[in-house]
Amino acid sequence: MKPVIRISELDEGQMCAHTVEGVDVLICQVEGNFYALHNQCSHARQKLSQGRLRGFEVICPLHGARFDVRSGEVTSAPAARPVTSFPVTLEGGKVHVTLKQVDQPARPQFGPLN
Repeated sequence: MKPVIRISELDEGQMCAHTVEGVDVLICQVEGNFYALHNQCSHARQKLSQGRLRGFEVICPLHGARFDVRSGEVTSAPAARPVTSFPVTLEGGKVHVTLKQVDQPARPQFGPLN
């Protein structure tokens, strides 16, 4: 569990990106609750922090894929895979994020096939 920002730094309906132990994390505040996701669209690897937050959905700026900030689940195509969500704890006036492994699609490999 790592403190990332002060609770007072993020207003209702806003989001911000921070690097936590080498992982790009998107933090959102919706209806008084804080949520954390991997800050990368599972469709085209675009930074979600460059998109828009509409209610409980974050919208990718590139192709418009939508994800539920509460779970990382896809709510609208073209994405088919969820983004990783991270547990959030509020403690000592700060937003703490517990990291876990980020699911990433395998990179294509080029070269001779065996």
